[in-house]
Amino acid sequence: MEEEKIKKGISLKRIWKMVWPSVRTFWYIYPIIVVLTVALTAMTVIEPLIYGRVVDSLVNTVGAHTPIDLAFQSLIPLLFWWAMLVLGETFCSSIWNYSRWKINNELSSRFATALYRRMIELDVRRFQEEKGGEVMRRYNNAWDALHLVSNTFWQGYFSATLRLFGALGVGLWIDWRLALIALIPVPINVTIGLFNIKVTSKDQRKANDIWDETSGHAGDAFDNITAIKAFRGESRSVSLTEAIIQKAISFQNRVNIKWALGEGISGPTYVLGRLAIFFAGGYFVLNGTTTIGTLIVFLGFVSFIYGAVQQIMMALPETTRALHRLNRAADYWEEIPEIRNRPNAKIVKRLKGDITFDRVSYGYRNGRVVLHGIDLHIPQGQTFAMVGESGAGKSTFAQMLMRFHDPKSGSIKIDGLDIRDLDLGSLRSNIGFVMQENMLFHDSIINNIKFARPGAAEKEIVEAAKRAQAHEFIKGLKNGYKTVVGERGVKLSGGEKQRIALARVLLANPPILVLDEATSALDSKTEHSLQAALREVMKDRTTLVIAHRLSTVMQADQIIVMHKGKIVDQGKHEELIKRGGLYKQYWEIQAGGYV
Repeated sequence: MEEEKIKKGISLKRIWKMVWPSVRTFWYIYPIIVVLTVALTAMTVIEPLIYGRVVDSLVNTVGAHTPIDLAFQSLIPLLFWWAMLVLGETFCSSIWNYSRWKINNELSSRFATALYRRMIELDVRRFQEEKGGEVMRRYNNAWDALHLVSNTFWQGYFSATLRLFGALGVGLWIDWRLALIALIPVPINVTIGLFNIKVTSKDQRKANDIWDETSGHAGDAFDNITAIKAFRGESRSVSLTEAIIQKAISFQNRVNIKWALGEGISGPTYVLGRLAIFFAGGYFVLNGTTTIGTLIVFLGFVSFIYGAVQQIMMALPETTRALHRLNRAADYWEEIPEIRNRPNAKIVKRLKGDITFDRVSYGYRNGRVVLHGIDLHIPQGQTFAMVGESGAGKSTFAQMLMRFHDPKSGSIKIDGLDIRDLDLGSLRSNIGFVMQENMLFHDSIINNIKFARPGAAEKEIVEAAKRAQAHEFIKGLKNGYKTVVGERGVKLSGGEKQRIALARVLLANPPILVLDEATSALDSKTEHSLQAALREVMKDRTTLVIAHRLSTVMQADQIIVMHKGKIVDQGKHEELIKRGGLYKQYWEIQAGGYV
């Protein structure tokens, strides 16, 4: 699979399809840049012509022994137009630069938003399979690459190409012989550049892969900084990072050496081209078929021609790297989420909460089957608890209700409707999901809670926090509800994070609650208070509680016992104890000292 990625070259068609929606938004600016570029090119090409005329005028007047006053009068119009040309170039250049910078910034920002929208809509599985740092690097690299490509196109390719053909066209008109001689190095250097693109593509893609791996490792390390420090892993982490970086540099150097060799070869060819112009031009001046002014004009044109070609060739390495990055982002852009709305998906305002799992099976891509033919009916308004050892499939069961995953076989229905036929947004707005590990945004507590309902009043937010037993500890913080919780809620304890997550769900007020180890990080006193509050909240709501602490599920209407992806027992607490089996074993273990 990795080799396939490495061999996969740049597809301009994929990239264009991805960036076109952003590019076409600013169509009205492109004609302005084109007109200004043409105007600047024309003025740039005309300038050596005026300079050549000035030289010829001086040579002629000196040769003819013209009086100084008359000679100077003949120069004044040429100098005047030269000055006007410089002022015109300055004016047009200012507008051209502003327009180019504006389009580059607007284009990259629009594309960054569009790409983020595509990525955020991908399946949860996609982000579970890749390191966050790698995903973040690819995202940042993509819109940065588009900015570079756009800037390079206008400044490095379009402008340089116009200068090249403008100078060449005027040169052919003035003296076609010198123009053809000036062209000799051009095909040589273009061939070298295109050859370099071909031979460096594979190594550049591999280098990009390893640079992404570096970011992924660093992001993983920063997310787990506590574990690294606890096990004195700083040196090991640095060594691993250094090894990955050195590997990336090794591949990058392969690319850079090839480009350096190409530029090293192209330099002497330009020198030879200038020598050929001097040699031929000098001969033509001596035999009277051209003038010194024309030769000087051509030396200026040669600088335009060679400078333009060199500018294009020097831009190729950066452009190639940028296109590789955009090509990688196209993987995200083109990916169609498995979990998405079906055509004519039904939008529901508020579900009643009658849930049915009908022969539901699910397995991960690695072949591990997690759920085997689950049959379960949770009547509206009842509380069902699910217990079992780690890996029994409880969390997967809960996530499938939210459509984070779809069944490989069977169906899940709410109020008799297959959840795959429901609009995703309306389905999830009807389910409040509190996980064991609740990630908070690096934002204030009030914004973290109101994320469930952005338009909620502060009074409603405080009420939700009170019901989640969070209000008292929030009031005790220096900035209260305006306290910023830090990255992933790092400034709060596990129990405090869980209570804020509960407050968020309670603010949403959904008809269905899923509590996946929602009180596992709480102390016994807080948990006892919260359980009483939750029992009040659970009234008239369909609730699924997943817990390892059996003391938290004793009051459930039904307790489901999971083992290796199957439901092996079901009933009330007393019934399961009398019946024996796994539930009784769990109870005896916990009653024996774990609770």
